[in-house]
This record gives sequence, structure tokens and C-alpha cells, in this order.
Amino acid sequence: MQTTLDDAQRYPLGKRPVFTFVVTFAVIMVPFTVFFFGYFSATGPFETYLNWNAIVSGWLLNLFGEGVRVSGAGVMGQNCSLQIKHGCDAIFPSALFVAAVLASPLRFRLKIPGILVGTVVLLSINLVRIVSLYYVRLYIPEWFHIMHVDVWQPAFIILALLFWIIWALRATRRQVELAS
Repeated sequence: MQTTLDDAQRYPLGKRPVFTFVVTFAVIMVPFTVFFFGYFSATGPFETYLNWNAIVSGWLLNLFGEGVRVSGAGVMGQNCSLQIKHGCDAIFPSALFVAAVLASPLRFRLKIPGILVGTVVLLSINLVRIVSLYYVRLYIPEWFHIMHVDVWQPAFIILALLFWIIWALRATRRQVELAS
């Protein structure tokens, strides 16, 4: 004889929202990842985006008196150059953040400001990352690989997670206020 289990029995300790979050997050991220790595990252618009990162980074470096020039996705100074490539774009960490926000069980209207602000902040921090890597390559080149791969890459994933947690705490508080 088969019995029907209620949600409390099926999902001990209230795990249903966590399960729903994980499934929704995966449903968003898997197609995005396939699209991004399988198609978009090899297109002209993505190359234009990388070039834009170089232009803005070059502008920032020139603000600091570096006298760099930009060609495509390259930033060239007198004694240092960087080529901005796939992975130096902050798109994937931004997508992780957006997917986490969208998968959260809160009202959609609370998600829009979080998505906009969080994405803009992550993409802006990427420009700081590029500028900092230019200076690392210029002044302590032996640290470039460590800063590029071991520090900045995990830092972006941690930042995306941190921004989502901050957003979730604020949005949850806001949703409770709206419900009162």
C-alpha cells in the first residue's frame, strides 16, 4: 500500500525551497552556459564587448597618466601590455548572480533592481580588475599569473555570491515590509 506524503514529510527541515532554488538555478545556468561557451563567446558582439572593456580600461589607465593605447581588446603601454580575452569579461560571474536572484523565491519586482545594480557593480569591478592586472604586470610581473588566476577569478565568484546574499537579505526584508 502506497501512502501519500505531505511536503513536511517529503522535504524534511523545509528543504523544498532549497530544492526549488537549486533546480531553477540549474535550469537557468545550464542553457546559459551552453549558449555562452558554445556560441556567444565566438561572436562579433562578444568581441565588441571585450574591446569595450579595453577602451574603458585604457581610458582609466590614461586618467592615471599611463599613456596607453588601445587596439581591439589590447591595452598597450610603453613597458606593458594586456590582451583582454574570454574569461576576462565578468559575464559568467554576473550570470551566476543573475541566475541566483531569478531562482530566489521572492517577488519578481524585487529582483529587477538587484539584477541591475549587482550586474553593473560586477562589470565595473571587472574594469578595476583589468587596471589592477595592468599594474601588476607592469610593476611585479612575477605575480601576474597568481593575481590573474588565483586571486581575481575566485574573487569574482565570491563577489557574485556575496552580492546575492546581500541582495537576498535586503529583498527578503523588503518583501516582509510589503506584506505587512
